[in-house]
Parts: sequence; C-alpha cells; structure tokens
Amino acid sequence: MKRINLILALAVTVLLIGCSSPHIITLKDGRSITTKDTPHMNNDGFYEYETLDGFDASVNGEEVLEIHEK
Repeated sequence: MKRINLILALAVTVLLIGCSSPHIITLKDGRSITTKDTPHMNNDGFYEYETLDGFDASVNGEEVLEIHEK
C-alpha cells in the first residue's frame, strides 16, 4: 500500500511540475523578464506573473513586445 501511495505522489508531482513552465516577457525597450509561469492579462491591461523568486508582479501590456515559453 505504501508503494502505491509513493508512486501516486511521484506521478502527481511530475504532472504539477509540467503544468507551470517559465516564460520570457520581452519589452519594447529591449528588457527581458523571466517568469515562473504563464503571464495572464488582467482587466486593467497589465500582465500579471510570478517572478522566479516567488513574488507577484505585473507589467503594462502596452510595454510588452512578445511573450514566449522559455
């Protein structure tokens, strides 16, 4: 029984790790921001994302040139 629980726990961990993938936000001024997961635009036109340090941050959508998966 413990072996099955261990296998299930490992499978869930692998699936969760695969769900979030780093992205790179390239700004029009040439700067790049690496995010922990996929940025999402809010109702105010800002992209919200989580930094690699685990902090929540946002950037004005008008400043964004492109967003792509790392």
